[in-house]
Amino acid sequence: MTATPTNTPPQAPEIPPSSRSGRFWLPVVALAALAVLLVGGYVALTRTSNDKADPATSPAPAALGGAAATSAAGSTAPSASASASASASAKPSASASKKAAAKATESAHDPYIAGWPGPTNTGVPAGTKLSNYTGNCTIQKAGTVIDSKTLNCDLTILAANVTVKRSKINGLVFLDTDRAGSSNWSLTLEDSEVDAGTKPNAAVSYGNMTLLRDNIHGGVTSAQCGEKSSTCVIQDSYLHGQYLPATAVWHLGGFLSNGGHNIRIRHNFILCQPPANKVGEGCTGDLNLLPDFAVIADVIAEDNFLGANTGSSYCIYGGDSSTKPFPHANHVVIRNNTFQRGTNGKCGMYGPVTGFNSNGVGNVWTGNKWQTGGGSVAAED
Repeated sequence: MTATPTNTPPQAPEIPPSSRSGRFWLPVVALAALAVLLVGGYVALTRTSNDKADPATSPAPAALGGAAATSAAGSTAPSASASASASASAKPSASASKKAAAKATESAHDPYIAGWPGPTNTGVPAGTKLSNYTGNCTIQKAGTVIDSKTLNCDLTILAANVTVKRSKINGLVFLDTDRAGSSNWSLTLEDSEVDAGTKPNAAVSYGNMTLLRDNIHGGVTSAQCGEKSSTCVIQDSYLHGQYLPATAVWHLGGFLSNGGHNIRIRHNFILCQPPANKVGEGCTGDLNLLPDFAVIADVIAEDNFLGANTGSSYCIYGGDSSTKPFPHANHVVIRNNTFQRGTNGKCGMYGPVTGFNSNGVGNVWTGNKWQTGGGSVAAED
């Protein structure tokens, strides 16, 4: 027979007659309660003292998802031994979490690899005292030298043999090779930093320029040389940190030529850094030779470090493209460059290189290698 449940509240257990009088049980209960209070107080004091002495080794608070969150969820009053165990086990996992977070932050914000151009060996040399630049930001006098200045403007070059050195430029550097007379203009930018910020332009462009030991960031492309540039030299420089808004339909790059010649890209750290944005736009590649406006010809890219980014299509575009107006490059030499593998082992999303024609006249692909894991990088990879 099944018992029928009732709404009668459970009955309290009957108290033994001897305890009702209180003459025997009361002192025993009182002593036991006092002992529990003393032990509990000692444990609480010990735990509090340990937490104050070394907060770094304490379990993380519940909001951070550490060991204390587990303890709190599992028990409202963990024993002293359980607490000590949780605290001890939390130490290695907390340390590992900190290291992982630091590594992720470094990867996202400081991609520099020791031994290559980077923040410590490019840009304004340590100890240089900068003063504010008060001159005209459109340079029209041949032979102008700007040294040890902070420039808070876009610097436009309309003269020959202009030199900017040991300076910080908060703006663009621009030599328009499409303008009449520009074949006589030229710029040497050395030991300087260019911060193009959020401007939708190349940080330094469009040619007749020599960049030496520069730290260039911001803008959509670090450095660009156009099809009418007479010379383009970038050496020992750090090209990184481009700008990409969340919904911008922009194509970014480390270095770009949309057609050109007499280009020398030597011993640089080049990385198109931003991940793809929420509309799927972002980096084309680190070093982009794209035959849009002229044939790509007479290019040497050697001894560069090409940083990995799965938000880039490829790390190098090699100058050939059957879908472009000037499809076949010639005399393009890409040699002894180091490709970073990145999280997918390919440098870019699809691979390290595309658009290099090994059969093109004077084209050479040799000595290019992976940073880790050994092996050479083939032109058809």
